[in-house]
Formats: sequence, C-alpha cells, structure tokens
Amino acid sequence: MMRPRLGWVMSAGWGAALALAPLPAPGQTPDPDGERSAWHFRRGVSLTSAGSGPTPSFAALPLPPEVGARCQPQLEDVRLLAADGHEVAYVVDRVVEREMQTAVHGRLVDTRTERKERTVWVVDLGEPRDFDDITLEIHEQDFVKRLLVEASEGAQSWRTLRTDAGVFDRPWNVRVHHTSIDFPEPIRARYLRLSADDRRSKPIVLTGVTVLSRRRLPAEAWERPVELRPAGSGGGVSRYLLELPPSFPLERLEIASDDPAFSRRVVLYDVPRPEGQGVRTILGEALLYRLQIEDEALSGESRVLPVRRGHSGELVLEIHDGDSPPLHNLRVLASAPATRLLFPALSGPLTLYYANEATRAPAYDLETLKGRIGLAPLYALAALGPEVENPRYQKPPPLPFTAPRGALLDVARWRATRPFTVSDHEDLYTLTLAGEDLGLLRDDLGDLRIVDEEGRQVPYVLEPVASEARVTLAFAKEPGATSERRAVTRWRLAVTPTSGVTLPLPFAVLQLGFRDTFFARPARLLTPAASGGGGAERVVFNGTLAAPASRPRAPGGIRLGVGGATEAPIVLALDGLRQGEFFLEINEGDNVPLTLAECRGVVRVPRLAFKASPGAYRVLLGNGAAGAPRYDIATLRQEILAYSALPLEAAGTLPNPAFRRRARDYLQDAPPTLLLWGTLLAAVVALLFLTARILRQPPDPSAP
Repeated sequence: MMRPRLGWVMSAGWGAALALAPLPAPGQTPDPDGERSAWHFRRGVSLTSAGSGPTPSFAALPLPPEVGARCQPQLEDVRLLAADGHEVAYVVDRVVEREMQTAVHGRLVDTRTERKERTVWVVDLGEPRDFDDITLEIHEQDFVKRLLVEASEGAQSWRTLRTDAGVFDRPWNVRVHHTSIDFPEPIRARYLRLSADDRRSKPIVLTGVTVLSRRRLPAEAWERPVELRPAGSGGGVSRYLLELPPSFPLERLEIASDDPAFSRRVVLYDVPRPEGQGVRTILGEALLYRLQIEDEALSGESRVLPVRRGHSGELVLEIHDGDSPPLHNLRVLASAPATRLLFPALSGPLTLYYANEATRAPAYDLETLKGRIGLAPLYALAALGPEVENPRYQKPPPLPFTAPRGALLDVARWRATRPFTVSDHEDLYTLTLAGEDLGLLRDDLGDLRIVDEEGRQVPYVLEPVASEARVTLAFAKEPGATSERRAVTRWRLAVTPTSGVTLPLPFAVLQLGFRDTFFARPARLLTPAASGGGGAERVVFNGTLAAPASRPRAPGGIRLGVGGATEAPIVLALDGLRQGEFFLEINEGDNVPLTLAECRGVVRVPRLAFKASPGAYRVLLGNGAAGAPRYDIATLRQEILAYSALPLEAAGTLPNPAFRRRARDYLQDAPPTLLLWGTLLAAVVALLFLTARILRQPPDPSAP
C-alpha cells in the first residue's frame, strides 16, 4: 500500500473541509470520532468476567474476518480506545500452534563418587519448578551412560522419575551429543538427584543442569461457507465467482462435493475489478483429490487449497474437469487462523476503530512481550458490538505541504533541553515526553518547544494526554512515634530531586509495592502543608490497603523494582494536582509493620507530532514567561493524528547550557517566606535610611 506523501498539494475541497473541522477547546475532552476521523468504522467492545478465579491481567478480543476485510493486511489501522479517548496498547495474535520454553539453571549442591560403582549429583532448582525436560552440561566425548533420575521437594524423600535415562556422545555420520532427558508429562520438584552407573565405564563430569518448561498453545481457526456463482465454463474448465468482499483475509479454501472420488487441478485467481477483466494473479494452485471406498487403507483425500493473502479484486475459482463432468453439489469453505487482540484488561467501555488506508502500524512497547502475552493461560473475555460508521469520517487525503521551520527562538530563556536526532528521511515523527519533564513545564504546556541546531522552531501538534509514564519515588520511614499513634507507621514518599530541586509532578496514580503478601491495614495518604507553615496536611486518600491471599502477580512475573515485590501493586488514585512529596500513614494495629518495597507515581504525558528532516534537534523545557506557541499546522491536527508517525526517542533531560537567569527568575524561584522576610528587611532598611537623612539635616534657625 502506498502511503500519501506530505508534499502533495491539498485540494480546494479538502481545504474547505479543514476550515469547517472544529478543534477541541482548551481543557475540553476531545471528541474520539473527530480525533479518529480518518477511521471509517468503529465497534463497541465489552469485557465479561472470566469466572470466580483470579482476575486475568490481559483480555482477548477475537476479530471476525469481516473486520479484517476492512483493514490493512496486517491490521496496521486497528486502534483500541478507552472511554476517555486514549489509546489502549495491544498486540495482534494469530492463534497458530506454538510452543514457548522457559529455562531455569539449577545449582549443584552435592557430588558423591563411589569408586567403580556410581556418581551421584544433587541439584537445587531454588524453589519448586514445573518442567518437562532436563538438559545436562557434560563436556566429555565418547561416553554412554544410563542415569537414575529422582526428584524431591525437600531433599529428604525421593521419588523415581526415570530408571534408565540414556545420555551419550558418539561419532556417527556426525558427532551426536545427546544429554537431554524428556518427560511425557510435566514434573514439579525443587531437588533433582542424578545417579550414573560407573561399573562399565569411566565416570563423567557434570558441570551444570538446566530444566525446561514448555508451554504449548493449540491452533484455532475461523471458517465461513462461501457462496459460489457460476462464471462460465468451457475447454474442460468450470469457473465460479466467490462471493467475498475485497481483502477478505482467507488463507485456505476447502473443496467439498457429493462425489465419492475425484482428482482435479484447482486454481484461484485474483481478477482486477471492474468487469473481471485485466491481468489475473494466481493466489493458489494445487491438485485436490478425494477417494472414499470400503478399504480404509486405500481411502484418502487432500481437499484444502492454500491461498496467498492480499487479494483486492474478485476471486475466481477454476476447476479443471478435463473430460469428467463437473463436481456435483460443489461447496467451498474459507478459513484462516483466528486473529485476536490482546490488551491489558481494563474496566469501562472500549471502542475499536478500524479501516484507515493511510495510517502506519502503532508502535506499542507491548510488542516486545508479544510471545509471552500470547501464551498466557487465562484471558478476560471481550466481545465486539455491531459495526457503526464513524459519523465524522473523512477519507484521509495526502498531507498538504507544511512549513518545516518556524520563527527563530531565544533558547537562552529555557532551563532544560532534551536533544534528539533524525537520521532517516523527511517524514512525520512523534516524540513522547518523560514523566519527569512535566516538573519543568507549566500546566498548560505552553513553554514546550522544538528547535533545530540554528534555534529555529519546529512546528508541532500536541496530544496533551497521550500515554502514561511511571516515575520512581524515593521513600523512607519517618522516625519516632507518639503515644497517641504508637501503632502508626509513617512513610515519606518524594520525587527524586533534579539538580538539587524537587520538581512537583501531576500524579494521577500512586502504585505501592510491599514485600508482605497478605494484609489489610487502614491507611492515609497526605500531602505536606503549604509553604510557610500555614495550614494543615491535606488528606488525598483515606481507606484500606489490602492484599488478599489470591492477589495476582504482576503481568509476566515482572518485578516492580529492586525492592523485590512481585505481586501486582496497590493502586491509589490521585487528583492530578502537582505534588513533590507525600506522607503515607499505615495503622499497623497489633501486626508486624508492613515493609514498603517500591513506590511509583503515574503521570499522563504528552506526545508531539511534527515533520522533520535529517538533523539534530532539541526539545526545550521550562520557561514561565513564554507564551503558548501558535503554529499553522494546528489546523491540520486531525490529519496529522490520522498518521501513525515514526516514533523517536530523545536523550535524557539536561540543563540548557545557554540558559541565562534574569532578576525576575530569582524572584519567581524564591520561597514565599524568603520573599516576605526580604520585603520586611527592605522596608526596615528604607525606614533607617529616611531616619538617618532626617537626623543629618541642620536645625532650622527660625524655629523657636
């Protein structure tokens, strides 16, 4: 599929459509249909409970072939949106037969040798493990050994797994080094004991043991009967037109008839529209046959025609009958591996947008975990609602030419910078900010800029809330406890200072990970009192921190951090106000105090979309006096968001070496108490100065 280029000229009709397209007002929730006006169709997505067991971390949404027929070949144009209009990351999973291996290296804890009798090794796997294969590290050559394999949970009593497992190394046509032991059913154990018979051969040296766990996923497929319309015959060939929409994602055709025996050459053509004329493309060709007789050994059939994907015209099926009569009551069944979207299980309604011929595939970080996600043992069930045409749909035209640079900028007014490089061709790119960047920016993001090496601005379109970023908070237990609150543990949670300054961030969520696995404690989350000592601490959460015994682990067993917690975190929702510090108070009651292992804050970060050519660029952050930028490309917001632009990554945030502070900056950065005392001191100095001037004046001679 050709992607429209930016340099094409915009038509007058499209210019009128752009002029009428409404832009979201500041602080107003964008209209999802308007933001996705380049997507032709949408469907509601509903999640259903998976039962009374643990809540799955991911949901599976099967996509019927009718949806795939409207999409790009690899579903590049599918988007899943939450109720607030933000994209939900997903992976596309084709449910084909697959296998995944997980390896665990054991530790040799004991080796005993009985001269000319046997050698015994004991292996510790660290904790009880499930496995169906044992691989031994043996570096010797030319050996043959039979092993007794035993397993145990606590290295006290042993159960026999294999009595004569063979391992060997022999030169045949090639040297064969066989040192693995397979089991037909999964085994669960922590300790392994391997005993080698040394009575007929010299001992071998075992240097390592690895156990493998294989997880297998069976294949799934959809099937649809296809209506056939005769399209003429002649020369011993019967032709049929398959009544399927263009781009229908079939990969196999199964032929059936009432004939007990046949053998025919079958060809499937993609014939360009209209009128079925033009150059035909062969999508599949095979000799299909069927023989049904009483002798099962002689019966057999091959009735499936593999089909190459990607047809765009009409499908014509040719059956070469030769001198035989046409097949009686011919039937055709279309099929392909089932396709589904796997995404984090979220509460609330979702919407699936699809059918956008111009967009690129999205770049989600879940793609790197696709293999593991596809092997999850349990998913929440998701179902599609009826298809609805997007009322704001506008066919995406080629993007018009836009100015690649804006006005020059005085970069010395910005505090921090994040450099990045565009090394590829000129195109649309996106850059997502880090959570820490929000501490340098104003709430309205009006002091955000992109500049090139010469300080010229790069116009951009801003998605204020594009994704979520996690910021690690430092935590420490507050010392001391009063008699009234002896059972209360107080933790201080704080954003890590940048250049010695703590930058408050607009946290939407706090995620707490504890080393403890089961508890239920009353707790409060507070923010510090206002600067200057006035007021009291503000309570932003007052409830119970609970970790039930059935609490699920973090997806994929991913650790929350170096603290060692592996269970899913406890989530506290916040109001998004900027904070750099929190206090967590936990009422321990008569229990052992909880141990906090990890604390992360979730902030919603913006994403910039802009056109750039190869070169070096900088993102500028932090200028309280800057006005919000105004770029012409803001009128093309919908069109730019309709493209999945190429993602870029910027380097870490650095102090801007060109930054120059002004007197006003020092006043703005000064704490309120310092300003107060400074004002009072200035007033006292002024009074002393006036008093001194009065005292220096000579007395008036005319005064009595």
